[in-house]
Amino acid sequence: MNENPRDLLIAWSLLPYLTPNRTRLLLENFGNPPLAACKASSTALASLLSINQVQAGEVRNPLQVNGEQVATLRDSVITLADAGYPALLREIIDPPLALHVRGDRSLLAKPAIAIVGSRRASPYAINVARKLSDELSRAGLLVISGMARGVDTAAHEAALDASLPTAAVLGTGIDIAYPKSNRALHRRIGEQGLLISEFAPRTPPLALNFPIRNRVISGLTLGTIIIEATGRSGSLITARTAAEQGREVFAVPGSIFSAGSEGTHRLIQYGAKLVHDVNDVLEELPIALRAAIEEKPPEPGSPLREVLALLTRDEATGVEDLAHRLGRAPSALAEPLLQLELTGWIRALPGARYVRAR
Repeated sequence: MNENPRDLLIAWSLLPYLTPNRTRLLLENFGNPPLAACKASSTALASLLSINQVQAGEVRNPLQVNGEQVATLRDSVITLADAGYPALLREIIDPPLALHVRGDRSLLAKPAIAIVGSRRASPYAINVARKLSDELSRAGLLVISGMARGVDTAAHEAALDASLPTAAVLGTGIDIAYPKSNRALHRRIGEQGLLISEFAPRTPPLALNFPIRNRVISGLTLGTIIIEATGRSGSLITARTAAEQGREVFAVPGSIFSAGSEGTHRLIQYGAKLVHDVNDVLEELPIALRAAIEEKPPEPGSPLREVLALLTRDEATGVEDLAHRLGRAPSALAEPLLQLELTGWIRALPGARYVRAR
C-alpha cells in the first residue's frame, strides 16, 4: 500500500459516518491501524459497517474524498500510527483514529485525572472542583475536563490559576470555543495547556457529539471524578464509559436535599469511590505513580516549601512559632499548613502544633 498510514487515518477520521462503533469494527476486523480496509470489497465494508455502497467506497479510498483537507491537517493531528498517541486512549475499544491538538502535546504523556460535573453547578460544586483540581495539579497530575460551564470550567481555571497546565477535550472542532462565554478560557488553555478534539475543524456544537467526546475524556485518564450530577446528567455518561474502560470512578457526595446530588449518590451506591479529600483519589493511583507523587516535595521557594523546611519529625512546632520565624501573621499560614496536611507531608497535633510526617 503506497498511501501514508497517517494520511489514511486522518482521512478516515473526517468521514462523519465513521462513528465510534464503526471505528471499533474497523479496528477489530482490519487491524490497528485498519490499513487492510483499503483492500476489502465495498460489499464487505457495507455489510460490516451497515453503510451504503457509496460510503463503503469512500472507506476504501478515503483520500479521494478528503485528500486536500488531510494535507492541511498533517501537522496539527496525532494519529493512531504515531508514537505520541496517548497510551491509555490507545487501550480503549474505540479510540479516535486521529486527534486534533493545539498546545503542549507533551501533556498527553502525563498521568491524568478527569473532573466533570454539572453545568448548573452550585457554589459548593464549584468550590470542590477548584479545590480538587488545584491539589491534583500540584501533585503533578494533569486535570482533564470538557470545558463546559460549571464544574468543568472551575476545574480548568483552578489549574491555570496555579500556573499549571490543564487539558480540555472538546465536543466541537478544535477552533470553536463552546460555550461562547468560555472564549477566553479556550484561548488560555490553548496557550498554557492542551486542547483536544476528534472532530474536524469548524465542527459546530452538535448535541450528538458530546456523548462521543465523553469516552475520550475518560479514556485519557486514570480515573474520573464526578462532582454534582442529576439523575440525567451527561457526566454520568462519562462515569459509565470510565467504568467500561476499566478506569476508576470517583464521586463527591452532596446534600440529600439537592437534585444535583442524586447522580453522584447513585454512583456511590453502585460502587464509585466516595471522595472526601484529594487523598481518596491519590491512594487509588498505580503504586509506582503514587510513590513518585508522595516523594515529590513542594516546589523550592514556594510558601509550602518554606513552612515544611521549619518542621521536623521529632519535635512539634506551633503556628505562632512558625509565624514568628517566617515573619508572617499566623492567619497567613492556614492555607499552606492545610495543603501540606492534605498531601501527607505534615501531621496536625492538638494545640495548633505540627510535625513532619515524612
